[in-house]
Amino acid sequence: MELRHLRYFVAAAEEEHFGRASDRLFVTRPAVSQIIADLEDELGVGLFERQAHKVKLTAAGKALLPRLQSLMSDLNQAITLTKQVGEGKVGGLSIGYGSLTLYHPLFRAAIKRFLEYHPKVALTLVEMPTSDQVKAVLDGRVQAGFMHFGPDAGQRRKQRRGGAQAEGEASLERYVIQTGGLGVVVPADHPLAKRKSVSLGQLAGERFVVVPRSSVSPGYGPLFALCQEAGFEPQVVQEVHSIASQMNLISVGVGIGLAVLGKDFNYPPGMAVIRLTDVNYRTNFQLCWLKGRTEPVLQQFIDVVRELSGTNLGNLMVSEDAAVKH
Repeated sequence: MELRHLRYFVAAAEEEHFGRASDRLFVTRPAVSQIIADLEDELGVGLFERQAHKVKLTAAGKALLPRLQSLMSDLNQAITLTKQVGEGKVGGLSIGYGSLTLYHPLFRAAIKRFLEYHPKVALTLVEMPTSDQVKAVLDGRVQAGFMHFGPDAGQRRKQRRGGAQAEGEASLERYVIQTGGLGVVVPADHPLAKRKSVSLGQLAGERFVVVPRSSVSPGYGPLFALCQEAGFEPQVVQEVHSIASQMNLISVGVGIGLAVLGKDFNYPPGMAVIRLTDVNYRTNFQLCWLKGRTEPVLQQFIDVVRELSGTNLGNLMVSEDAAVKH
């Protein structure tokens, strides 16, 4: 017994006519008659009463029809679901992000567009620093992450932890969203707030708020190295666990901080981001995922990020904000 035997039976039973069933199935009438006869022979019972201009179900046929209709409905749903999963239209997707990512408009735009394009995908967003995202991707806890890396990040970790983290980073596929540099963030009422650029040496005597575990903003080691090259020892007055906390403390005047400077990063109001003129510190904002593990739903998300990274994000976010207000 083949699936076509069941499909032909259901069509003939619903149409009560072999000719109409053949039209519905796009086959010849003799083909329908032969398939039905083969099915009856295999089951050992008659399924139809043949009349002059139509056919009617026997008691056995009436018992079989509703069960086959339910079976065929389940089968069609399974086939549809399989196609949707294969096309990345249905499934689950978990994406990691850190607090710095929230200051870049591509993140908001990508999440919004992906949900619009793929409403049947269960999207889970997991907040964690880049250092944790690398391991989470390798462990399969998230499928991709918006990650931020400073200069020679892998080499510094290799020196400190025997290369485990660097090896993990080497196992990632990457799409670079934006490269950037380093600036200094100060409260809006700070004496330097109106400056377009400053040198690191001009920050001697300032109080610093740092994120020791950050993979992109200088923590203790890089901060001290940079400041020592500029001729002074930094005064660290507060350490925090995220860049969002760093920005909040800077906004209320606890101190200043070094942060990523890029054309699309938008930091909260109440503070100024000033370019540092004498610091060579390149940063990378990337979407990262495990090599060789691009599932269909993840590929759809990657495609959205690629599509948006080539647009004017500033105009995009302005238009979205205007739409919300109206």
